[in-house]
This record gives sequence, C-alpha cells and structure tokens, in this order.
Amino acid sequence: MKPSQTLRGTKTKNTLVRDESSVERLYVTLRDMAMRYDFRPGERINEQALGREFGVSRAPLREALNRLVAEGWLNFVMNKGFYRKGISVDEVLDLYQVRIALERRAVLLAVQKASDAEIQSVHEYWSSVMSNSNSMTAADFLAADEEFHRRMVSLAKNKELSAYLEITARRIHSARSIELEQTDWNAKAFDAHYDVLKYMRQRELQKALDCITDHIDMSLNRAVHITKEMVAKFFLTDGVSAQSNPSSKPKL
Repeated sequence: MKPSQTLRGTKTKNTLVRDESSVERLYVTLRDMAMRYDFRPGERINEQALGREFGVSRAPLREALNRLVAEGWLNFVMNKGFYRKGISVDEVLDLYQVRIALERRAVLLAVQKASDAEIQSVHEYWSSVMSNSNSMTAADFLAADEEFHRRMVSLAKNKELSAYLEITARRIHSARSIELEQTDWNAKAFDAHYDVLKYMRQRELQKALDCITDHIDMSLNRAVHITKEMVAKFFLTDGVSAQSNPSSKPKL
C-alpha cells in the first residue's frame, strides 16, 4: 500500500470518528432540550435555526433528530418535519408499566446473580445520599434516585436491560422532576430503597418483587397526576396547541 493511500485511509477514519462524536454530542444536547421541554409539546422543530445555533449541517442534525424519534421524544410527519411529541397520560402509564417490568426482572436476576457485597455497595450509596439529604434540592434527589435505580438494575448484570431502563427513565424524567418536589410521600418512597435491597440480600424474591412493584406504583400514581397538570400548563394556560401536528394532541 502506498503511503498516500494509508494517509487517506487514516484521514477518512479520523473524520468518521469526529463525525460520530459530533452527532453524539448534538443528540445528547437535543435530548436534554426535549427533556426540559425547551421544545414545546406539539411544536415543529426549526431545523434551520438549530443548524445555525449549533453550527452543524443538515445531515448530522437529521441523524440526531431521527434518534430522538426512535426513542419517543419526537414525531416525524412526512413533508412537514419533526415535532416535539405531545404529553400523554396514556404514554406515562405505559412507560411506568415498562419500568415495572424491567425492574422486576432486574430484581429477579439480581437475587440470582449479585453477591452480598455488590448489594451492600448499592445500600452504602443510598445511605450516603440520605446522610446529605438536608442539603439536597429536588433536582439533586431526582439525580440520586435515578442513580440508585441504575445501580440496582446493574446488579442483574444484563447490559441490555440497563440500556432499556435508561431510555425509559429519560422519557419520564420531566414528570418525575416535578413529582419529587412533593415532599409528603418522599420518606416512604426512599425507605423502600432499603427494603428492596434487604429482601434481595436475604434472597427473599417475592418480597423483593412486591416491594419494587409497590414502590414504582406509588411513583406512577403521582406521575399521572403531574402529567395531567403538565397538559393543563402547556395546552390550556399559555394557549399552546397541537393543531399544527394533530397526532400530538394531549390525551387525558
């Protein structure tokens, strides 16, 4: 092989790595914007404005947007473009049912596969969180709670299970961020973390499964209430509607 051919091959490979890295960073940025509802429900995504804002061409932007469609953040309408997906109570219910199924399976596998020391490490993590709870904001608690569930599910030692849970957790992040601001039930919810770990360590599978199910069900009930409030906030209070994208109308 000629030196020039090797150099061209190296340049092509390096360019590909840079392109993939750029798309990944763009995707994460746009995903975070969707999570924060910087794109209003039912709003058409202005691709030209985003391209100018982030200094990217149409190809990487489209790739990042298509990933958001695949993950359920956006809708794509042929000949019209991308839209922020509307808020749906039914969708929140569905996502929580998926979360329950994933975490129950994770608990089952963890009881079979995780060592006492591995379970104890998750317990110690949560104890460190609670020891600093007085100085934590609702956003801090949400991040810590999500990390707890991430670590608990990792005890199942199934990377695909963890990956699917991560996507589900992101999709319900906005409702949960408001949910955790409600302090009347947090103590009970957070105590359930200790309980499920205790039953896992004792290899009491059914009690562990019942505990994690009850824990997420309580969160589900709050999330449904919060989602209805969010529908009112976005579609009633400020007059934002989904008429430009009929498929994104809120479902109560």
